[in-house]
Amino acid sequence: MKKRSSREGFMDRLSELPDSIIFHIFWSLPMTDVVRTTILSKRWKNLWTTAPYLNFDNGAMEFGDDRKLENFINRALLRWKGVRVLKFKFKSGYEFDESMYVGIDFWVQFAKDKEVEELYLDIILFDDIYWLPQCLHSCSSLKVLSFKNCNFRVYGDVQWNQLKSLTIIDGFGVTEHVINQILYGSPRLEVLILSFVDRGENLCIRSTSLKVLSIHKSLYFPGDPCWDSELRICTPNLETLEIKGVPHKKCLLVNVSSLTHATLGFFGLHGFDEYDSDFPGMDTERGLFTLDDFLGDMFCRILSTIQHVENVTLMFRCIKVLGAMIKRCMTSSFPNVKSLHLGFCFNDYKLLVGLLQSFPQLKKLVLEYKVGNEIHEKQQSLNFDAKSSLKFEAYPPESFLQLRTVEVTWDEDEDDDVFPFLEFLLKYASNLEKMVFKVKGIMPPKRPSKSLFRASQKLLRMPRSSTIAQLIFCEY
Repeated sequence: MKKRSSREGFMDRLSELPDSIIFHIFWSLPMTDVVRTTILSKRWKNLWTTAPYLNFDNGAMEFGDDRKLENFINRALLRWKGVRVLKFKFKSGYEFDESMYVGIDFWVQFAKDKEVEELYLDIILFDDIYWLPQCLHSCSSLKVLSFKNCNFRVYGDVQWNQLKSLTIIDGFGVTEHVINQILYGSPRLEVLILSFVDRGENLCIRSTSLKVLSIHKSLYFPGDPCWDSELRICTPNLETLEIKGVPHKKCLLVNVSSLTHATLGFFGLHGFDEYDSDFPGMDTERGLFTLDDFLGDMFCRILSTIQHVENVTLMFRCIKVLGAMIKRCMTSSFPNVKSLHLGFCFNDYKLLVGLLQSFPQLKKLVLEYKVGNEIHEKQQSLNFDAKSSLKFEAYPPESFLQLRTVEVTWDEDEDDDVFPFLEFLLKYASNLEKMVFKVKGIMPPKRPSKSLFRASQKLLRMPRSSTIAQLIFCEY
């Protein structure tokens, strides 16, 4: 009897998988590789032509010629014999000529005719923008829609009755009127992500179905046409809110009573040196204001409406602004916050300890060490002596007594500024159960991490008030 090779045995096991699992594997592969599976066996010869998932990611397929890319996609769609296209993805991967417009329109129409449920478009063009075809505005089968670098113009009504998730990245023409039409025509929409969309004068997001809302964009100061614009959010069933950048001069959360997770990350304004002490354009008697004062005013409006939230993430200048507000007694505590995630440069520990005083019921603290991040915070390190213990004028915050879990993400290339604060925390967090210290991995991965060993030696030598606290060290 002829003994089967290990390759044949593997192929037999692979062929025994149900079609549904194989189709999911196809979705993770570029379409060029999927088409090549025809040579594997008789069963696989035409299997891809019935797959409900079509992934034309040119970033992976690496067609360097517009015509070759267009011809390949057209031939693949002509050979496709399936009933429905559940997922369709096109990613250009590079800048191509506007002559591709007709081809993209055809592919979108094809996906719609096959009752597509998830559609992903990522298009890069030379000095131009692709306009989404009007046929897409009345696609009742859509459940997930994501498009990047596309213009969106609505004529008539939007009919996305089944849509659950919408992501718009670098979208043009996405004005308040368009957003209102989308929300009105998407009664089941639960997830809305807007990242650097076209800047309208005002934006009002009013929905009873939304559960997740993410807004990421920045004003262009000075002279921005929406400098005096207002962002108003009225979403009574919203559970997760993320605001990054400075999307509008005024941000009003009118009704977010169901909110449980809030992420705030403010940073500078385009066209303005955020570190300049003079911040022109504010409506004050002086005519001058600092950027932190401007952000503080915006922050106060938001904070007053999210004090009921249990999970809070603060990034970038938010931490500095909140610390200054607390110091000036401009904000009250957050008695309901159980989990707090902070991402910034840990070099001002008095500010950090003072900030934690506003979270008396804190159970979990996540510290993400960020130096040289995208906003280039100009903070000066306090240069603590590693041999000396950290000293604070105030007593440790009440939240230290409530803490159960602490997670620290640390980059081995950065300084040791985080350790004095952790020493203080271990000394006073008497009910701490677990501290997880994550160090960024190094290459090659099998090489022992000296930084992880050094960090563990530092922390293990520190006194702990909690007798049950576990210290866990790992790489990420």
